[in-house]
Amino acid sequence: MGSIRTRKRKDGSSSYLARLRVMREGTSYHETKTFDRRPAAAAWIKKREKELARPGALEEFNAYDPPLSKAIERYTEEAVKEIGRTKAQLLKTISTYPIADMPCSAIRSKNIIEFLQSLPGQSQTVGNYASHLASIFAIARPMWDFRLDDREMRDAITVARRMGIISRSAQRHRRPTLDELDRLSTHFIDRRRRTPQAMPMHKVIVFALFSTRRQAEITRLAWADFQKQHKRILARDMKHPGEKIGNDT
Repeated sequence: MGSIRTRKRKDGSSSYLARLRVMREGTSYHETKTFDRRPAAAAWIKKREKELARPGALEEFNAYDPPLSKAIERYTEEAVKEIGRTKAQLLKTISTYPIADMPCSAIRSKNIIEFLQSLPGQSQTVGNYASHLASIFAIARPMWDFRLDDREMRDAITVARRMGIISRSAQRHRRPTLDELDRLSTHFIDRRRRTPQAMPMHKVIVFALFSTRRQAEITRLAWADFQKQHKRILARDMKHPGEKIGNDT
């Protein structure tokens, strides 16, 4: 049985997620694919239903052992909640490494550790890659029956932490001095005077200091969320280690 779901992209255009579920004599199969046009999605569903109708087709497709790149592709296509730009970019980067070409069932903790060691950047950055890759391992087997072993991922993270390959972001121990803030304000006030259309960074700096909001949170602020009578504004989707979307304050 096939279905099509319309999804709005950030640029305002639409994509169409075609979902196919087939169950016959206790054997089930599930597949999805994204299209730019609804007729193309409908044609794909019709074609796949015909292919899966032949004897032995379900067993043949269920025995398929896809590469890690396929799991990453399905995760980004089927995730109900929006994937942040940073996470999407990191997953796209992982897909360019040799580990992404390996069959899911063949990936062991040793392969994951070697992948993490090959990444450029500091251990905190490598830790971000490990965290986002772990989200793929956590759902691939129970959701799609891909043979990614979540235990191998957990073992790899344990080893990587003990070996210093990954780490948490270091805490900051320094704040800007009043003299530095004065010089920044003077610079941006002068720039605003010379270029009136420039961003009023001297005001943004002060707002950031007193609101303690991040750059992305500040630039997402909307006039519709400003409550002048209460002297407050709603900051949407604030950074949170577990759930950013809908974390409004």
